[in-house]
Amino acid sequence: ASMKLIKADNYQTWYIENLDKSIIIDPWLTNKLQPTGSFFIQRNKANNTILTDEEINKVNAIIITAPFEDHLHFDSIKMFPECTSIYTSNMVKKTLIKNNIKNPIKILDESETVINSIKVRALPTSYPYYHSTFSILFKDQDGNSIFHEGHRVNFKYLKTNKISADVSILTAEETKLFGFIQLGMNYKNTLKAVDILQSKILFITGNEPNKTEGLISKFLFTKTFNLEDISEKVDVYLNEGDSYQFR
Repeated sequence: ASMKLIKADNYQTWYIENLDKSIIIDPWLTNKLQPTGSFFIQRNKANNTILTDEEINKVNAIIITAPFEDHLHFDSIKMFPECTSIYTSNMVKKTLIKNNIKNPIKILDESETVINSIKVRALPTSYPYYHSTFSILFKDQDGNSIFHEGHRVNFKYLKTNKISADVSILTAEETKLFGFIQLGMNYKNTLKAVDILQSKILFITGNEPNKTEGLISKFLFTKTFNLEDISEKVDVYLNEGDSYQFR
């Protein structure tokens, strides 16, 4: 069997199963982002996760793509056994150690790391995220590929290095901090990325940034996408529980 991808919540947790083992990306498996409430950022959801216990028990690797509270969720990391390896950036590694996370921590970079027979590469992302986050390219033993970028794609890098992927996981709802720092791509850029990557299938991540609460929300400007426009160009999946099984 080849890789299976599941959108594990209505926000930005992703699950990739291969050969009966799984990788979870940016797990947030509780109903509240901040259990005690937070002045800066808060988000709630009805379902803590759609993943079954059986699926969660298959997780033997956690990928953390960003040092922000909605990607790096300590309570969720602590739900997994301490032997579960965490793959991430140097910046996140420091934060994990500072917060007394005891799991083995490995750094992802442009060279290949093999996790569950999937070749995983961390690729450069775009401003303002250069140092803090990364894009990811997954390739299974049958050559099927998934590209993940939780914020903004580095178009130049993708073109120069001829990166392609069968399935793309991308933002499509424009989000700007203070009205000018872009945090999420507008859907025209999403379609541009899909085109460069030659993806047949698009999964949307970071859904409904307008549901974010707390101080940060007062400075966020968000604009959603036109689903019909996108659907004309590519097969779109955007709901929690949506999944794709490579043949």
